[in-house]
Amino acid sequence: MTPRHEDAAPDFQELSDRVYRLCLAMLRDETPAHDAAQEALVRGWARRELRREGVSWWTWFGGFAVRVCREFRRGRAREAERSAGTEGLEAVEAERGVTELAPVSLPMTRVVRDAVMRLPDRQREVTVLRYFIGASTAEAAELLGCPEGTIKSNLHKALASLHAALAKVGIEDELSGVSASFDRGGSG
Repeated sequence: MTPRHEDAAPDFQELSDRVYRLCLAMLRDETPAHDAAQEALVRGWARRELRREGVSWWTWFGGFAVRVCREFRRGRAREAERSAGTEGLEAVEAERGVTELAPVSLPMTRVVRDAVMRLPDRQREVTVLRYFIGASTAEAAELLGCPEGTIKSNLHKALASLHAALAKVGIEDELSGVSASFDRGGSG
C-alpha cells in the first residue's frame, strides 16, 4: 500500500494480510494475532469516516492494530509474554522472504530475536515495526501516535540495549552485522 490518502476503498486482502503480519509480530501467537487483526479491521472500518485527509489506509488500520495488540498484551500476564518465544517474528520474516538480520548466522539470529522480545514495550514495538514489518520512520510514528524523533530515540535505545544484552552472552563481535542491518533502515 502506498503512504498516500486513498479515496477508494482499500484492497482488503492486501490490507488484512499486512495487519495480520503486524499483529503476529507483536503478539507472537497465531490465534491472538488473528483475533487482534480481525478486531483492528472491524474497528478501523467502523470509524473509517474519521480518517483524516492524507492518512493512508495502512496507517489507519495499522494504528488500530497497534492499539488492539496493546490491549491483548495487557490482558496477558507479563511473565508469560516475555517467555512466549519469537515464533511470530520468524513467521513474518519467512513470509517477507527476507530477514533484516541476514548478516548474522542463524543461531545468532535466534539470539537477536530473543533479545528483541525482551526489550521494553515501546522499544520492541518500534523495532518490530521498523525492522520486521518494514514500516518507515514516518509510518511507525503515525502508527504509534508519536513524533518521528521519538521513534528514532526508541530505536537508538533499543539498539543500545541489544548491544548490551548480546555482549553479556559473549557475542558482541557478531553485533556489527546487526548494527549495519539496523542502520540501513535509515530514517525513511
